[in-house]
Amino acid sequence: MTAVPWLFAAALCAPPEAATIYTLREPFRPVIRGQSPAVADLPDSEAARPLAPRGAPARPLPGNVAPPASSNVAPFGGTGPAPITAYQPYQPYQPAPGYGIPSYGSPQGGDPFLAPTDVPQYQVPVNPYGGPLWAFGTNGPQPYRYGWTTRADHTSMPSADASNGLGDIGINAVDLEAEYTTPLGPAWIYSFTQQFGMRWWDGPTSSRTGPGTLTNAGFSEQFYRIGWDFEVASPLNGPWSYQLAFNPSINSDFEQSITRDAWNFDGRAILFYRPNPQFMWALGAGFWDRVNDRIIPYAGVVWTPDDRWEFRLVFPEPRISFFLGTPHGVATWAYVRGEYHVEAYETELQYPFGGGYREKMEIKDWRLLVGIRKDTGRIGSFLEGGWVFDREVDFAHGTPDFDIKDGFILRAGIRY
Repeated sequence: MTAVPWLFAAALCAPPEAATIYTLREPFRPVIRGQSPAVADLPDSEAARPLAPRGAPARPLPGNVAPPASSNVAPFGGTGPAPITAYQPYQPYQPAPGYGIPSYGSPQGGDPFLAPTDVPQYQVPVNPYGGPLWAFGTNGPQPYRYGWTTRADHTSMPSADASNGLGDIGINAVDLEAEYTTPLGPAWIYSFTQQFGMRWWDGPTSSRTGPGTLTNAGFSEQFYRIGWDFEVASPLNGPWSYQLAFNPSINSDFEQSITRDAWNFDGRAILFYRPNPQFMWALGAGFWDRVNDRIIPYAGVVWTPDDRWEFRLVFPEPRISFFLGTPHGVATWAYVRGEYHVEAYETELQYPFGGGYREKMEIKDWRLLVGIRKDTGRIGSFLEGGWVFDREVDFAHGTPDFDIKDGFILRAGIRY
C-alpha cells in the first residue's frame, strides 16, 4: 500500500496541458462559465450593474473587442468602403518563453466557452450528468474540461449513538480524484478518473463490533477506497445525448490480503433528451455492487426557468440552485441538495477470545444539505452542511447489523 499515495500524488501534481487555440461558438457568446453574462470580467464598478432583462440583446463579452471604425465610411445611403462590424476574438494568453504553457500572471479574459478546434463545430462537448448540467444563462452550459481536473473533498459526521449497545460512532472522510478528459474520435468524449478515499471511524466506543453479541470484539477504524472510473459520452448533438461508465474499485481496511469482497464493480448508463433550453430529461440506471446489490434509477428532469434558478430533480443527487451574482468578481451559488449514499468495504473483525475473520460491510444513509458554491473559472469550491439520517450498517456473512442515529454532516471541497 505504500506505493498508492505516491502514485496518486503524482497524478494530482501532473502539469497542465499546453494551451489550446479555441474558436468562439456563436450560440454561447452570452454565456460564461459560472458567471453572469452581464458582469463577467468587468471591473467592480461595472460588476455592480444589474443583469440585462430577459430577452434583451446581450452586451458583447469583454473577451471580444471591436476594431476601431474606419474614418472613411460613407454616410447612410452613400458609397464608400463598408464599415467594420465583425468582432475579433481577443487572445489574452501567450505561451511563456521557453515553456509552451500559458502564463498565469494575467487576469482571465475572453470566453471560456470556446470550442476546441479539434472537435467538429456542430458538437458541444458538454457533461450533462457528471458535472453541472447543460443549460443556458448563468447555470451553464457546463462543458467537459479537457486535460486534468483535480477534486478534493472532506466530510465530517460527528459521533452519534449506535444500536446494540455499541456506544458512539463518528466518521471522517477524505476523497481525492484526478480526472483526465479528451476527445475520442469525432463523436465521443472519454474521461478517466483515478479515485482515492480514506475513512476514519471513531468508535464504536463501548466495545467494538464482532460476531454473536457484537461486544468485546475488534473493529477496524480505517478504511480505504482505490477506484478507476471509465466514462464515454456523446456531445449534445441535437436534443439527444448519452453517457456510459464503468467504475471498479478496491475497498478494504487492508488488514489482510483482499478477496472478491473487496472489489466493487459499479456502472451506469444514462440517456438525455433536451426538447428546449428550459428542460432536460434524464433516464437511465446504475448498478452498485455492495453487500445488498442495487440497481438504482438515474432519472429525473432538469428545469432552468431563467438565468438564476436551476431545478435539477434527478435521482440519486437532486439539487436546487440559485445564482447569487459575482461578489468580489467570483460567481456564487446557493443551493439545497439531497443524496442517497452507499459504501461497502471488506474488513477484519476480531473474535473476543482471539483470532478473526473477514467480513464485508456496507454503510447506507440519506443526506439533506444546504451549501454555497463558488467558481472563479480556474478554481471552484463549496461548503455545505446538513442532516444525515436513516443510517444502517449491514454485513454479508452473518455478523448482526446495526444502526447509527441521525446526526449533523459537514462537507467542504475544492476543484481545479
